[in-house]
Amino acid sequence: MPRYSKEFIAEIKSRLRVSEVVGKFVKLTQRGNEYIGLSPFKNEKTPSFTVNDEKEFYHCFSSAEHGDIFSFLMKHKNMSYPESIEYLGRQAGMDPERGIIRDANYVEKDFSSLKKILNEANNYFRDQLNRSNEAQRYIEKRSIDEKTIKEFDLGYSGSGYNNLYNYFKSKGMNIEDAISIGLIKKSTKKEGEYYDFFRNRFMFAIKDYKSNIIAFGGRALDNSSIKYINSSDSPIFKKSFQLYNLNLAINENRRPKDLIIVEGYMDVITLYQNNFKAIVAPLGTALTSYQLERAWKVCENPIIMFDGDEAGQKAAQRVSTLALNNLLPDHSVRFCLLPKDYDPDDYLKRNSSANLQSIIDNSLSLSEFIWMSELNKEDISTPEKKAGFEKRIKSLTEKINNKIVRAYYAKFFGDKIRDLKFGKDFSKSSKFNFKKGGVSQEILASDRVQEQSHDSAVREKIILISLVENPFLIPRYLEDLGKIRFNDLNLLSLVSEILEFSASNGDKELENFDLKSYLIKRGLNREIKYIFQPKLVSTYSSIINNSREKVEKSFTSLLDLHNSLLAESDLDIAFNDLEEKMDEKSFENFMRIKIESINKN
Repeated sequence: MPRYSKEFIAEIKSRLRVSEVVGKFVKLTQRGNEYIGLSPFKNEKTPSFTVNDEKEFYHCFSSAEHGDIFSFLMKHKNMSYPESIEYLGRQAGMDPERGIIRDANYVEKDFSSLKKILNEANNYFRDQLNRSNEAQRYIEKRSIDEKTIKEFDLGYSGSGYNNLYNYFKSKGMNIEDAISIGLIKKSTKKEGEYYDFFRNRFMFAIKDYKSNIIAFGGRALDNSSIKYINSSDSPIFKKSFQLYNLNLAINENRRPKDLIIVEGYMDVITLYQNNFKAIVAPLGTALTSYQLERAWKVCENPIIMFDGDEAGQKAAQRVSTLALNNLLPDHSVRFCLLPKDYDPDDYLKRNSSANLQSIIDNSLSLSEFIWMSELNKEDISTPEKKAGFEKRIKSLTEKINNKIVRAYYAKFFGDKIRDLKFGKDFSKSSKFNFKKGGVSQEILASDRVQEQSHDSAVREKIILISLVENPFLIPRYLEDLGKIRFNDLNLLSLVSEILEFSASNGDKELENFDLKSYLIKRGLNREIKYIFQPKLVSTYSSIINNSREKVEKSFTSLLDLHNSLLAESDLDIAFNDLEEKMDEKSFENFMRIKIESINKN
C-alpha cells in the first residue's frame, strides 16, 4: 500500500472541514460552534453525534467513536488508512500521487527546528523595533498603537547587511534551516558569504490559523522599488494557501458572519484597530482559489473590500471571475465598494467606523457586482453592443462549474437581459406613476424600498409598523388592508388580529391607543419582535413617526407602491410562463393581467 508524507496529510486537513467530509454521509445541524446528527455507527432516535471543525474531530456519545476525517472514513466506509488519504486528497482537489513516498529510505522531517528559528527571528525583529527611530516614525505615521504591535507581533528587520545571520550564529541556529525558510540568502558573488533577506523593512509576522508563526512579510522603509516582500515558500509555508490574520479574525467568533478580505497587511491592521476584527488579506498576490476556499471554511459569504482606485477595482473583478469558477450552493462573495481613490485607511481617516459599516452593510452580491461591472465597461446603446454584452454575460455564466448554481445564475442574468431587450426602464416604469399625487420623498429616498420588486418583505413590515404606531390609520384604510396580498406568511396572524381589533373598535378614537402593547398581550410578542427590528425602525423613522399628515401621506404612497410592484411581479411571472409554454391559456392569462395593470394606472 502507498505511504503518504505528513506534509500531504496536513495539507488535506487544512483544506477540508470535518463537517464537510462527514456531512456527505450524515445529515448535520449546526448548534453553536458544533454540528449534531444521528449516529452513523449506531441506530438512535435522538442525535448524539457531534462534529467540531475548530478542534478537527467528531465524537459519538452513543458508540464512543471518536476521531478525525481519516478515521471517520475508515470506520464508517471500511476504508484503509491509505484509501482514506487518497479519497480525501481527491476531495480536496489534490493529486494523491504527489503525496506518495517513493524512497524506501525516506525519513519524515521534523519541522520543530524551523519553527524555533521563526520564533527566534520574531524576537529579534521585535527588539529591533524598539531600537529604530525610522520604524517608530512609521508607527506614528500609520497610527499603530502598542496593543496592536503586540497582538500582531510587528517588528523591524534592522538595516544591516547580515545582522540577522550573525544573530542566528550567536544563538547556535542551523543556517541551512534559516535558508530553507527564506530568512537568510547565500551570496552569489562571494563564496561562503550570507546576507539577510529582509533589510530595513517593517516586519509582519505571518501566522497560521492556530497562531503559529510560519513566515514573515516586510514593507520597505526606504526608497526600494519593491514595496512589499514575503518569505519564499517553504516546507511549512505556502503563500497561495494562507490568509494574513486568519488567527485573530476567528478568535472571537469561529464562524463570523462578515469576514472581510482586503488587499494588504496595513489594511488589515487599520480596520482591526477600528474594531473590524474579522479581517484578512492575501499575501501580496492576487487572491487564489485556495485562499477563497479557506475563507469559505469560516464564512460562507465573505466580503471583498479592495481599494477604490482603478487597480483595486480590476482586482475585485478578477476575484469575481475566480469566485464564479468555484461557486457552491450557499457559498458566494460580496463586494464592498469604497469611494473612488480611497483605500480603507484613507476612508477611516476622514470618516467614522459607523460610516464604513454602512457601506459594508450595503455590499453588492456577486451577481449584482458582475452585472454592474459588465454594464459599465462600455456604452451599449446600439443593438450590436447590447448583443456583445449579452454574449459576455452568458460566457461568464458558463464558467460556473456547479450545475445547480449555474442554472440559477443563468435565470438571474436571463431575466435582466430580457428586461434590457424589452427596454424596461425602472425610473420610468409604472411603479412611480400613482393616482394619489406621487410617492413621498421619504419613500423615494429609500433604495431598499424601491429595490424590493421581487421581495416585498421590507415593505410589508413597514406597512404594519406604520399601522401599529399610528392606529388612527386603521379605520381609514381598513378596506385597503384587507385587500393587501402579504407574501411574508409570518405576518398573517398579525394582520388578522389588527383586522379583528378594528372590527371591535370601529367607533373609538384610536390616535393615542397603545396598539403595540395590546397585540403583545394578545400573544403576538414574537410577531411584534419580528417586524420591530431596531435597524428597520431607525431607517424608516421619518415614515413611521411624524405628523399625522406626513404619516398618512407616506402610508398611502407606500400602499400604492406595494400594490403596483406586486402587479408588476404578477405580470413578469405571466410573461415567463408565456415564454416557456407558448400556449393559448398562458397567452390569455398574460393579456388579462396586462389589461388589469393598464387599467389600474
